[in-house]
Amino acid sequence: MKLRIVLVEPEGRINMGFILRLAKNFNVNDICVVNPKFNILDEEVLNFAAKGSELAGQVRIAKCLDECLKDLELSVCTTSYYDVESDVIRQSISLKHMVSIASNYNSLALVFGRESVGLTRSELGRCDLVMTIDVGSEYNVFNLSHAVAIVLYELLGVRKPQQAVYGYLSSREQLNYIVNYAKEIATALGLKASDVEIALKHVLYKALITKAEGRVLYRLFKSIYFTLKHCGKPASDSVSEDSDESA
Repeated sequence: MKLRIVLVEPEGRINMGFILRLAKNFNVNDICVVNPKFNILDEEVLNFAAKGSELAGQVRIAKCLDECLKDLELSVCTTSYYDVESDVIRQSISLKHMVSIASNYNSLALVFGRESVGLTRSELGRCDLVMTIDVGSEYNVFNLSHAVAIVLYELLGVRKPQQAVYGYLSSREQLNYIVNYAKEIATALGLKASDVEIALKHVLYKALITKAEGRVLYRLFKSIYFTLKHCGKPASDSVSEDSDESA
């Protein structure tokens, strides 16, 4: 699996050094950093990286998160805070579930946020899935480099899980077409398109949709969209997000 570690605005040189060391431990050579708050080649970073300092010169610096997510099949954002009820952005999966899903993809971006405040809601919404390391305690906030270590060990340091789906998965392009049609349908029905986009994206990537299944869903959403566009939707028939139908 092609794996990319993505760090969004890291603030600590020591953590950066430890993460470079971890990348060396687990043979991860692809690291993308969004707007770091220090020089990656700082002496303190290199000292704490030990042999991982060899990777410092290969780190790619990006201006925004989207630059680090290009050309990969799956992106997973990490957060210590999740919501089991109404917050669609923070509908999180467990680390073990993420490992099982990731085993079906050839490339993956693991996205970690700032030491101080983590990832913003906008950044969480850019990923295909949101994942939480939940240890069942009252304090679920990990040090950045510790979180990276735990995720890399579960993903790369233990026995590879059995593939969950046999056959070819839907491509990112195909899934994006489905999501885009769903957004257009939501807009036509008076629903919040951004919430529909995030919810459907989470569902599609959790479900490991095959190409055959993706084609069926694509035709379905496309047909609904063009039917609504052709027939029109009376304003009085639009579904309110607060109605029982949307609950």
